[in-house]
This record gives sequence, C-alpha cells and structure tokens, in this order.
Amino acid sequence: MLFCTLCVSVMLVSCAPSKATLDMTMNQRILWPGVPEQPRIQYLWSLSRVAGGEAGALMEAIAGEDDTFSYGSSGPRYSDFLVNPHGVFVSEKNILYVTDTGAGRVSVINLDTLESFNILGDRGFMLISPIAVAADLEGNIYVTDSELRRVVVFTGKGKFIRFLEGAFLRPTGLAIDNHNELIYVADTWAHRVHVYSLEGKRLSSIGGGPKGDKSLNYPTHISLDAHGNLHIADTLNFKVKVFSPDGDLMTSFGLAGDSYGSFDKIKGIAVDSDGNIYVTDSAQDLVKIFDRQGRLLLFFGGKGSFYGQLLHPAGIFIDSADRIFVADMLNRRVQAFQFLGGG
Repeated sequence: MLFCTLCVSVMLVSCAPSKATLDMTMNQRILWPGVPEQPRIQYLWSLSRVAGGEAGALMEAIAGEDDTFSYGSSGPRYSDFLVNPHGVFVSEKNILYVTDTGAGRVSVINLDTLESFNILGDRGFMLISPIAVAADLEGNIYVTDSELRRVVVFTGKGKFIRFLEGAFLRPTGLAIDNHNELIYVADTWAHRVHVYSLEGKRLSSIGGGPKGDKSLNYPTHISLDAHGNLHIADTLNFKVKVFSPDGDLMTSFGLAGDSYGSFDKIKGIAVDSDGNIYVTDSAQDLVKIFDRQGRLLLFFGGKGSFYGQLLHPAGIFIDSADRIFVADMLNRRVQAFQFLGGG
C-alpha cells in the first residue's frame, strides 16, 4: 500500500497491470443491413470493464430502480468500469485508448493481452474532462481536456511530457497525421481547428466564425483519411466539412433535422478504407455512413442497451483493418464493429 501511495504522488496511473474484459457474447452475430441484403457492418464486441482500478479501488456497478450507479469510496475516478466514455483511438500496435469524461481519466488497453491501466494526471495536475485521445508513432499519448483548456502529452506509460503551446478556449477533437507530422486540435469555442507540428509548435488554423463556406461553428470531433484530408464535425452548422492538407475546402454537406440523412447532434466522425464517412448522431443514437459526396448509404445502432444499440454515442474511430470503435457514452461502454466492404 505504501508503494502505491508513492506511485500516485509521482505519476497518476494504476500501480499494477490489470486486465480488461471483452464481452464477445454476440460476436459476428449481428449484421447491418439484415437479410436478404448484403451485410456491410458486423458487430464484434463490447467493453465496459477496464479493470484499471487505482490501488485496488472498485466500482460497485449496481443499478438501482432509477438506473443510477453507486461507486466505491474512492469515486468513479478509480472505478474498474467505464463511466462516461467519450473519445476512442486504436494504434497500429492494437492499443485501445478511451477518454472517460465521467471518471476524469484515460484508460489504456492492450487488445491482444487485455492488460490495462488508467492515466489520471501527473506532476501536480489531474485530468478533469478528457475529450479526445490519439497516439503518435513513438507511442506518445495526446489528450485534449476541455476543462483544463490544455492538450496534454504523455509517454506510452502515462508519464507527463508537456502541454502543447498556445491558449485554448475549449479543446475537443484531436487527430494526428503521422505521415506529415502534424497534429490537429479542434478548439470548439474559438470556432477553429489549430494545426501543430509534432514538436508542439502551432503552425496555422482553419475556420473561425459562423459565416462563410470555410468557417466553422462550434467544431467538435475531427478525423483524417488515408490522404491526410481533414474531416470536421461542424456541429452547430450541422455539417461535415472536409479540408485538404493545404487547408482548402473540398466537401461540405449536411442539414439540420431529425431525418436519417440530416444531423440532429453531430458528435464523432471517422473514415473507412473506402473513403466512406461515419458520423455519430447522439440525439438519434445512430452511426450514419455517407459516401464522399455526402449521400447517405447506411446507418446502424439505434436507441437501446442491447448489443449493437447505442445511447448517446460520442467518439468514433476506424483503424487500418476497418474495425469501427464507438464510445457508447450512456451505456458506459465501447462497442466494436467491422466494416465488411462496399463491393
């Protein structure tokens, strides 16, 4: 116990490796669309238990009649379970990173071994509201924290390295272009996406203000495709906007509304290997898939807590194998799906 106390005072991560648990109950048994159509999306698994409890503290995940949860005496920050997962990222080394705004931490899970740990903060600060997460080729972890108004960089083991330079009003979305060595950060209240070098120097910005084709209005999540094109969830313009690496507007689509082809409350955004664009709509509890021209192709999810259903989905990430990871916020889990191809 003394060792754990000292460990927390220096670097706020879990003191001993632990293991997460994947629920494979309905693995490959749920498909979208259903028969007789050719399936395009396949359900894989869900993750609720990250088992990274600090110093052995456990969450008492007991749902009452009002669907509330109680926690151990150390609170949700030290829970073995996800509380309100918001952002997801998976590295080429098959490491899953999950920001948890309800717990004020980042959970790190090796999907091959299921070993896991949590990052709470370091060197005199605690994460408060981590929103998005990404990792570079060196394994360094980048986290936006909207309440700290910082972008924090940690080593792969959770040790603090630095903050990105410059002031932020509310940093949210995050994406790293390892090929071009660039970092993109959405600053929602500034209506901009800032561009940084991997060394942390601010280079330029995209957007600003609610008017004009290239302007942004409360951008939140962002994503990159294989060509380095930046996809932005332009939330209060109810649009998806795509910019080239040079900052030129390439595509803009979307309308406000509650139909399947429009946007009610845009959250996460991601792109598969075919260039299809995935958008989580948290108000409709759906993941919507569009082609590059903005035409609706398919949607999946739907309100509920069964496997494959969603409650207020937030971040989404698609890896190089076309696995789709969705932060299912109010179901307190991350769900994984597989894009089966569009041919």
